[in-house]
Amino acid sequence: MIEVVTIGWLTVDDIVLTNGTFRQGVVGGGALYSAVGAQIFADHVGIQSICGRPFFERVTAKIKARGLDAEGIRQVEGNGLELWLLHESDIHKQQIPKLSSSKPVDMDRHRGPLGERYILARGFHIAPQSPEGSMASLKVISTLDRRPVVTMDILSDVFVDAQVYQDLSFLDNLVAFLPSESEIMRIWGPQNLKQWLHHNAVHHHCHLVAKLGERGSLVCEASTGRMIEMPALPVDVLDTTGAGDAYCGGFLAGLVAQRSLIECAAMATVSASYVVEACGALATVQPLAAERNARLEQALSKASLIDA
Repeated sequence: MIEVVTIGWLTVDDIVLTNGTFRQGVVGGGALYSAVGAQIFADHVGIQSICGRPFFERVTAKIKARGLDAEGIRQVEGNGLELWLLHESDIHKQQIPKLSSSKPVDMDRHRGPLGERYILARGFHIAPQSPEGSMASLKVISTLDRRPVVTMDILSDVFVDAQVYQDLSFLDNLVAFLPSESEIMRIWGPQNLKQWLHHNAVHHHCHLVAKLGERGSLVCEASTGRMIEMPALPVDVLDTTGAGDAYCGGFLAGLVAQRSLIECAAMATVSASYVVEACGALATVQPLAAERNARLEQALSKASLIDA
């Protein structure tokens, strides 16, 4: 049975890092990186996405070889999403569609309905996509006969209208919302980040996370407003692409397993730590349980409760 499903974009990226390193044709996208992050802790993870015809066979074969379920990946005409991914720092990066890329909004429209096996999943992560696509995915999941765990991340690049997210009423249908600090400041512009997290977590009964890049994350508990500071793990960083998505996947895996919120944040941190050690989602190591759990204990030892 599929435990976790990630919904969003699969991309073929040309990545430029801050040190001038260039990598071409890397399979990526929020749906894949979050699935890889979830797989660090969950055994049965599926991806709901689409892929352009020229890349479909290669991409799905690699995803299946990784042990991820690719039944929800549909083939579409055109190249699918091809992005330039330009890193300006460890936190700030730009995604720019290539001239040969399909349009992002069209990709969301063609993703199609959840299959029967995926509908029964215990948890769903709505990975970065167009705002319209995010809201459409959330609406579909919210109409299911049961109440699965639902988490969401967002995209605020210049080629999407991020103002769609201004009204935070959509948080009422989520268990956790996990944007980055830079996205929060760009869209909502709060004067005090901790107070913003606290207010919205309590008001909407939704866990709020601010991903802080190399500084780790701030996690605010739904309803209570209890705040957790979770530092990043010290590892040898090769590429930060997809780290935030992997964090989301690990966080969802913890929620689905009914772990405490501090454990969910630690699991998320561990998932991100493995992704940044690799160059690409599919190059991320699949650790043995003992090694993974050792990192989990390390992350938990660094976590602390703080005042909002």
